[in-house]
Amino acid sequence: MYKTLLSAVAAFSMILSVSAASAQDVWSYSVKFVCGAAQTDPREIPIVEPGFYATEINIHNYRPEPVEIRKQVILIVQDNEAVGREPNFVGVSGEDGIALPPNTATMDDCLRIREIAGVDTSNLTIGYLVLQSTQEINVDAVYTTTGGEAGQFPPSIEVERIEGDQI
Repeated sequence: MYKTLLSAVAAFSMILSVSAASAQDVWSYSVKFVCGAAQTDPREIPIVEPGFYATEINIHNYRPEPVEIRKQVILIVQDNEAVGREPNFVGVSGEDGIALPPNTATMDDCLRIREIAGVDTSNLTIGYLVLQSTQEINVDAVYTTTGGEAGQFPPSIEVERIEGDQI
């Protein structure tokens, strides 16, 4: 009986260690996105300054083997309304995935986020595109904006490399 119990504990410990090792093979990238026209009510403090925002997310598999990527969209602002302002919080609004072949790249943008989450991104939409991949990949976010209600600010662009975390 004691040996059986000891064997069961050893087997359970091995299963836990294999599960932990498998979990370390997942990379997670949380990419902030801002999409659509931000319109403000002069009586309220705006979420962001008035203007038109767009985000494009580049995903590059530089490896010699395919990479499986799972995608989740989490919306914090939808249709100019802060749905995830504390104390409220939000969960996943839509999911997708892709198998990216070796040495290839793809992109997700505001139109793709609209498709995944099933929301209109022409009005202010802010959130995260969470990428979980089987290998480390390159992820870059390109943020563009045209500012002001009458276009009084010139267009701007910023590119940011998104670092992944092993989970």
